[in-house]
Amino acid sequence: MNNLDVKTSLYFPWTFIFFGALLGAGGIALVVSGSAVIGVVLILTGLTLLTTHYRLAVNFETKTYHDHVWVLGLKYGEKVKFEKIEYLFIKKSKVSQTMSMRVASSTIHKEAFDGYLKFSEKDKIHLFTKDNKEDLVAKLKVLSTALKVKIIDYSVGEPKEI
Repeated sequence: MNNLDVKTSLYFPWTFIFFGALLGAGGIALVVSGSAVIGVVLILTGLTLLTTHYRLAVNFETKTYHDHVWVLGLKYGEKVKFEKIEYLFIKKSKVSQTMSMRVASSTIHKEAFDGYLKFSEKDKIHLFTKDNKEDLVAKLKVLSTALKVKIIDYSVGEPKEI
């Protein structure tokens, strides 16, 4: 069986990633104009913001998984042993976001769907969160095929297999 290494989610929000792209472009402009030291620092900062993300690596030969943060090629996280992979599952959660201005604030409440990978009763890891259940199911189906496990949906009352 092949090993699995997949990007699960972004580490920084989209606004930081956009800011990272601007920093990188500004750094390139500074290097070209002659300020190499400042330009290189801006380029490295921009690259860090652009490329940092969460990953999951599963090694079936050594029966270990590595849920880690990937930063410029460096992996931060511990490798954990597992006996078997039981299944992928979906849970529904309620999320809220408060937006504030000087004189007023409003809170938006909505449902989100979380995808998990279950190794044992105590050992499960969060993979993805999506606002749209169909988007989450599509991502989990790709993993389900690679891992050869089923997907259980706990978001609809009685658990059902997808």
